[in-house]
Amino acid sequence: MKYLIFSVFLSLSSLSFGKTLLGQWKYSGIIYRGNFLPLPNPDLYLTWTFFENGTERLFWRYEGVSGFCERFAVYEIDNDFLIEKIFAVNPYNTSKCKNDPDMEVGREVKTKVEILSDEIRLHIPLGDQELVYVLKENF
Repeated sequence: MKYLIFSVFLSLSSLSFGKTLLGQWKYSGIIYRGNFLPLPNPDLYLTWTFFENGTERLFWRYEGVSGFCERFAVYEIDNDFLIEKIFAVNPYNTSKCKNDPDMEVGREVKTKVEILSDEIRLHIPLGDQELVYVLKENF
């Protein structure tokens, strides 16, 4: 009987927690006004890595260009929102990173998020429109 209860609990757990942010996700395009658009700049390599301890890493660079931007945040999911609080930026970031608000220590960001089986969608307000970043698992 205990084995049966434990098996049912494991089955239900995998159903409720099957969608997860854990792992590394690569920016693959955007959705704007309902249309999927490939990367505006194919030389951009941008990833989010979500760790089990509740921290994440955002990293980006351009192919063929020296320099990168990297920051770390603690994160949580609250209903349909990803809440991030940036606690560190890489001291070796390129000077261009200073213009990116996602690279400011202490900044807290609340973003609507969809966690699908094969992608994550981050909904970014853009005036009265919305820009949706599409992230795919990076293997």
